[in-house]
Amino acid sequence: MSSIVVVAIDFGTTYSGWAFSYKSDYERDPLHITAKAVRNSCISHKVPTCILINADGTTPHSFGYDAEDKYVEICEKREQHQWFFFKRFKMMLFKEKGMTRRDTLEDETGKKLPAMTVFSLSIEYLRKEIVDTLSNQIVGIFNASEIGWVLTVPAIWNDAAKQFMREAAQQAGIPGKNLRLCLEPEAASIYCRNLPVKKNTKQEVESIFSVFIRNKVSCP
Repeated sequence: MSSIVVVAIDFGTTYSGWAFSYKSDYERDPLHITAKAVRNSCISHKVPTCILINADGTTPHSFGYDAEDKYVEICEKREQHQWFFFKRFKMMLFKEKGMTRRDTLEDETGKKLPAMTVFSLSIEYLRKEIVDTLSNQIVGIFNASEIGWVLTVPAIWNDAAKQFMREAAQQAGIPGKNLRLCLEPEAASIYCRNLPVKKNTKQEVESIFSVFIRNKVSCP
């Protein structure tokens, strides 16, 4: 997979996010990564895994905090039955046979949509957000085919669940030839292998130990 930039989507159970790294930056520093910017947040680069879908059931309105805020407004107007709002639906894939294309998900008001639609629209929203961010950074003509995509999945998922996510990503506009699935613990392991290692001196170890003992003694 030849690409000038690699994008990773972490589609989480509770929170989701994305990050990317240009090939040229990675060659100089593997930890030179640009992550999703969350609204004035210095704590996390992720947003809640929830999506608000328009009444037609085929187009996403918003995702994450924006979806939550809009849904609150909708509920205040008592118009929630005219929308579809799904949250924390990822682990529905964690079952013996995985999820099929015929399965449905219930939103917060009990309305149903095909599970494939909910997953693909969520990934589509994140994909468009990423492409818009990259387009604003790259000068000149930007070819979306030059993006390599990585989608993380839990190691406990079976092959059926992984295939479901792959198909959802392709329906969301990510070319299958540019897509790789990565197990979440393996992604974490690769990241940790590139972290700089600092060897503590004897004095630093003694200082850390003394602080630990002091805090331990002060605990009731």
